[in-house]
Amino acid sequence: MKRALLFLMAVLAVQLSSGQVSARLMRYADVSDTQIVFVYGGDIWLMPKDGGTAHQLTHSLGEESWPRFSPDGKEIAFSASYNGNLDLFVIPVGGGVPTRVTYNSFDDRMVEWHTDGKHVLFASKRESGRQSYSQFYLVDKAGGMPEKLSVPYGELASFSADGSSLAYITKITENYPFKRYRGGLSSDILLYDMTGKQVENLTNSHAIDGKPAWVGDQLFYLSDAGENMRLNVWQYDLEAKKGKQLTFMEDFDISSLSASNNELIFEAGGSLYLMDAISKEYKPVDVKVTSDLSLEMPRSVNVGENIRNMSASPEGKRVLFEARGEIFNVPVKEGYVLNLTHSSGAFDMLPAWSPDGKSVAYWSDRSGEYELYIQDPGMEKDPVQLTSRGLGFGYQPYWSPDSKKIAFIDETNDISIIDVESKTIVVAGNYRWNLGHGSRFGYTINWSPDSKWITFNEGMDNSHSAIFLYNMENQQKLQVTGGFYDDAGPVFSTDGKYLFFLTDRSMQPAYSDMGDGTWIYPNATQVAAMALTSEVPSLLAAKNDALKKEDEKEDNEAEVEGDKKKKGKEKDGEDKEESDEKKIDIKIEVEGLESRVELLPPKAGNLSGLAPFDGKLVFLRSPNTGSGSREASLVYYD
Repeated sequence: MKRALLFLMAVLAVQLSSGQVSARLMRYADVSDTQIVFVYGGDIWLMPKDGGTAHQLTHSLGEESWPRFSPDGKEIAFSASYNGNLDLFVIPVGGGVPTRVTYNSFDDRMVEWHTDGKHVLFASKRESGRQSYSQFYLVDKAGGMPEKLSVPYGELASFSADGSSLAYITKITENYPFKRYRGGLSSDILLYDMTGKQVENLTNSHAIDGKPAWVGDQLFYLSDAGENMRLNVWQYDLEAKKGKQLTFMEDFDISSLSASNNELIFEAGGSLYLMDAISKEYKPVDVKVTSDLSLEMPRSVNVGENIRNMSASPEGKRVLFEARGEIFNVPVKEGYVLNLTHSSGAFDMLPAWSPDGKSVAYWSDRSGEYELYIQDPGMEKDPVQLTSRGLGFGYQPYWSPDSKKIAFIDETNDISIIDVESKTIVVAGNYRWNLGHGSRFGYTINWSPDSKWITFNEGMDNSHSAIFLYNMENQQKLQVTGGFYDDAGPVFSTDGKYLFFLTDRSMQPAYSDMGDGTWIYPNATQVAAMALTSEVPSLLAAKNDALKKEDEKEDNEAEVEGDKKKKGKEKDGEDKEESDEKKIDIKIEVEGLESRVELLPPKAGNLSGLAPFDGKLVFLRSPNTGSGSREASLVYYD
């Protein structure tokens, strides 16, 4: 009987522990003398200070943030969007109905309790005019009219033990998406005398100085002023007027800092750490959360509202698209849908169908970092990883017409070409100027019909961009426009005789009515054509209707008769080789290239997205600046 009881207890322990998850992604942690509070999954969780299993304090549909213990540790003040707006609330640590503290239509972010335990400090843009900065307000924990501090602006702060001083920062630098920043958006630790209403800049450095926290008469803060420029915990000596680094995190920045009466808590790399304020020693806190893990249960999701980044098959019968991190192969009219990737644990994006229809290229982070893959569209073979870049981010893949190479731009603005068979990568150029993450998705790289050239635009010293060609055989880059005008979006014509591109050359100024003597040049983009050799006729050559000579008529009649015979043979399958498309061999005459540029008739405006077809050029015309229109048009030039 005793053995059976022990067995049942063991089984029960396993079942209970299976719902315990080693927590990561904890945010806004704070510590009292006995407990730790943090936000996990948008809800507030509590746990013993020494670690263990946390229990969920809130279960609301709204998201909670910035929980802070009262000085006695019996209450928690926090911000929450329960009613469509971020307001302040107070709840007992034992649970209960939260008490709403603020009711303003602007967001109110919890900052810190006042040392009297009766008031809370919050930051809000409610009176900042353009809402470009926050200001500090004190309000009774039970609610009432807030009192604005005379500090002109502030974001995060901490009161000294006696409440006479407020250490604060004016920008939340810990959350910046960029690291190691030195510039006007960094923040210093400022000290505000609550009685004398004077402010002193304590750190006054070019480094990022983040969230301050008082423990007794000691002032702690975050800073990346160290040698490796990682955000670490520092202590500021108020007498010596200098800071001292206390932690030396090398792999991750510390993203948050808070304190109790004798300890500090901070988060780095997804883990919480407790630091003794006297010894300055710190240790990780073991955090487990109990969950039913229902979000990890397999479920069907309608992806119809999440479709993006499409690519059509060569014959136009099926389409690839990306939705919720998966690549789908769907029919245009009839047929079945294929989920090509089936990778719920990865994000697959930017599909591109090869011109021969045999492969699909896409980016995926299934290896832990984004790499380029190719896959059989019929799912008969396993995906093949082409790149081993390790770190970074790649954008739209552009197949060569012979389906042997792929070109793309990456996060460093390198324009690269990879050979599908050998997996070797060649860098053809670099944009030089920072395009930005969003702009790289629409960056144009175009192949010549014979797969021997690519064309793209690069930034120049004058901040304009110029058109370039890159030859695959000799690996040479050629600049074909001077950069005097801003040129972009180049594409080859389908016969390989012309290079079309967009150029800002229509200078029609629009003057300001403010009397400030300023003006802009809106709607300046035009379509240009460049003949690649001097023998290629002008697209704007004068036309003239003339009678044909008798011998020309006979030649034309013979040619027509020959075409009829040829078509007859093709129908009978006797002349398949003659019916094959004539192989295109691109010729480029470097001398005088830019002198052969012609501006085509389409009216200047906000043009983009050139796409060549036989005898036609398609582009997108967006509403002109100042027109008041919101409709774009897909148009073509014949």
